[in-house]
Amino acid sequence: MKKRVLFIIISIFSITLIAYLAIRTMTSLDDKQLTQKQKLDDFEYMYSILKDNYPYFEVNKRQNAVDWLSKKDKYLSKIKATNDDDSFFKALQSILSQLNNGHASMLNKDYYLLMKSLYEQDTSRDKAWLKQLNNATAKERYSTMLSSKVAPLDSNYIAPNNVKTSILEKDKIAYMALHSFNSFNITGDMKIITPFLQSIKNYKELIIDIRGNGGGDSRYWSDNIAPMLLNKQVNDTQYLAFRGGSFVEQFVKDRFGFGYSRLHKISDIDNGTLKNLPPELKEEFKYYTNNNISYAPKNSIGFSGKIYLLVDGGVFSSAEAFAVFAKDTGFATLVGDKTGGDGIGFDPAVCTLPNSGYIFRFPLEMGLTSDGTSNFEHKTEPDIKVSAKIGTTTSDDEAIKAVLKLID
Repeated sequence: MKKRVLFIIISIFSITLIAYLAIRTMTSLDDKQLTQKQKLDDFEYMYSILKDNYPYFEVNKRQNAVDWLSKKDKYLSKIKATNDDDSFFKALQSILSQLNNGHASMLNKDYYLLMKSLYEQDTSRDKAWLKQLNNATAKERYSTMLSSKVAPLDSNYIAPNNVKTSILEKDKIAYMALHSFNSFNITGDMKIITPFLQSIKNYKELIIDIRGNGGGDSRYWSDNIAPMLLNKQVNDTQYLAFRGGSFVEQFVKDRFGFGYSRLHKISDIDNGTLKNLPPELKEEFKYYTNNNISYAPKNSIGFSGKIYLLVDGGVFSSAEAFAVFAKDTGFATLVGDKTGGDGIGFDPAVCTLPNSGYIFRFPLEMGLTSDGTSNFEHKTEPDIKVSAKIGTTTSDDEAIKAVLKLID
């Protein structure tokens, strides 16, 4: 009996000691702050990566009068003024925000975990991304960061209430709103979308509302929604231009299966057909590739009516890709305001800073439309321009009212 009691006492003491040591270890990790030199070295690393790879410095000058590269000394002063790791992270985010690109940002803990979960679904295709996300310094850093709970996602990264469907006029006009193209929503959302589209296959008009849709995964629409609504194959030609920095090449290899050596030299890009090429392309970029995409019917519902796509400035990334596809191929008539852009290309690169383990992301290519227009710079203009402010009801929503007027 005494041995048993002694064992319990020893066990309790051991558990208490382990818990105490764990707390001490966590505290020491939290209290161990970066030195000023480490922070400055991290910024220098970020600056050099962006200088050699980021595609939109000149666009930022034209649109926002911001010469980001020339402000290095100001940014260094901002880093020197930081007191701890948290303020250093916020300073980096502030510095990246001056690029004025929604794909250029620091990763907070929530987004880091979401990206790891996403890219671990296909480890053969996403090696370059996983190499950065699974960097030992990054994993240690993000394990000690507090969760910000910014994204309205549940524990499975699924956006709630992502699809809204309704019938505006029986047997004639159907409406479907898609708030996000979140990759984790595809399976669940298609259980709502598929039967709805099948039920309205004989309708004359379908309104698809992607206003405020900041993107997610282009496969949401390209592998599911568009094929269901297509009756024949359609094609779209786009172009991707690269600065040619060594850091980005590993991501290019993941997506294409080969690096820069098999891309076209930028000097060979066709000025005759591509009349709207940005002026900096031939001086600042080294390589480009044609991105010829075919979209074919799959599980087609045989819809022969007219499709209207509602868009606004919140349409970005993979949602912008949907808008570009719809306009280029004639899939839908775009109604609303100019979009947010940056929808041509693939996932932004991610980069781990060597000392802090903080990760930032940035676009790794410039996406060009079939006439050479920079999609990030010029966005997508709607076919019918009207206020895209979302109303509380159909009667006070100008974009929906504009479509109904067209139908009438």
